[in-house]
Amino acid sequence: MTGIGEGNHKKRKLLDGAELEIDVSAPEPPSKKALRKAKKKATVADAKADTHPKSENGGTETAPQKRSDYGIWIGNLAFSVTKEDIRRFLTTNCSFTDATITRVHLPKPSDKSSRAQNKGFAYVDFSTPKALEEALGLSEQLVSGRRVLIKDAKNYKGRPEKSQDDGNNAPTSSGRPPSKRLFVGNLSFDTTKEFLEEHFSQCGTVTNVHVATFQDSGKCKGYAWVEFEDLEAAKTAERGYKYITEDNEDEDDSAQKPQRRKIWLNQVLGRRMRLEFAEDATTRYNKRFGKNGEGKKGATGNDGDAEPGDFEEVAAEKPQQKKAKNAKPDYTRYDESTVQKLSGAIVEGQGRKTTFD
Repeated sequence: MTGIGEGNHKKRKLLDGAELEIDVSAPEPPSKKALRKAKKKATVADAKADTHPKSENGGTETAPQKRSDYGIWIGNLAFSVTKEDIRRFLTTNCSFTDATITRVHLPKPSDKSSRAQNKGFAYVDFSTPKALEEALGLSEQLVSGRRVLIKDAKNYKGRPEKSQDDGNNAPTSSGRPPSKRLFVGNLSFDTTKEFLEEHFSQCGTVTNVHVATFQDSGKCKGYAWVEFEDLEAAKTAERGYKYITEDNEDEDDSAQKPQRRKIWLNQVLGRRMRLEFAEDATTRYNKRFGKNGEGKKGATGNDGDAEPGDFEEVAAEKPQQKKAKNAKPDYTRYDESTVQKLSGAIVEGQGRKTTFD
């Protein structure tokens, strides 16, 4: 076997001719990656040259896209609408020409993988105030099957006015002013009172923790109330995060500034909690069971401001009323046959006896 392999192997003979000369000082040839980048840049440059026509002196002239004093804002657009569709819609329904439109700004979504062509709104500028008035009259018209909303680009009516309050008692996202009592939702069934007290003690002193639990198992129902000693601690917890300062352990780095680290307070046991300011227990009790009688709506679930778990906590706060010893049951809402069954009265038979021979 060895002899056969050696016989088949033949050495390549050198060709007779001049020896090859290699210039060591010559630059290194570009790699394939560099060639691909150069080709891509050339393609982009050609596309830009085709988009912007060349002027007589050889340079490229770009169309002026400047904002004018006469502009509109178009909302409720379909995500498939393009600039050409907007121009066609305006020129078809108005008397002005396409040259009157100086700019069409259609913001694109930040997500490149999205199929949407725009963010659902656009800005259009005109050269004359007459064109602006005509375009405003096209509001509530259909564009690609959707009724668009057209407003003046400089008109900010409809936006909520900023509150003049300093922010200490301004309503939050939950619609209630800041308070020391916090509602905590989206909890795990394994959450305990001690665990919540330890977790929120990072914000400040916790005075009370009330966890809604099931009667049979005693486990958490998924929500609780946490009350703090200070209002600032409750605000920190409702914000959902907190910054702590870490000192450098090395003595050599004592001259450096201490590092700040962000701690998330709205995540516990792998779940993102729902944190909202809650009403004071006494205020909420008086609101639902006071003399005005509004509390009955919250107890039956008709009160829109009722928080989750109002039944459990209010039942614990409301004193149980003793029933009268000689109080008789009210059977007025039942029919006669049902009353006889409920009261245990003897009912005389009204049927016929049937015998078989």
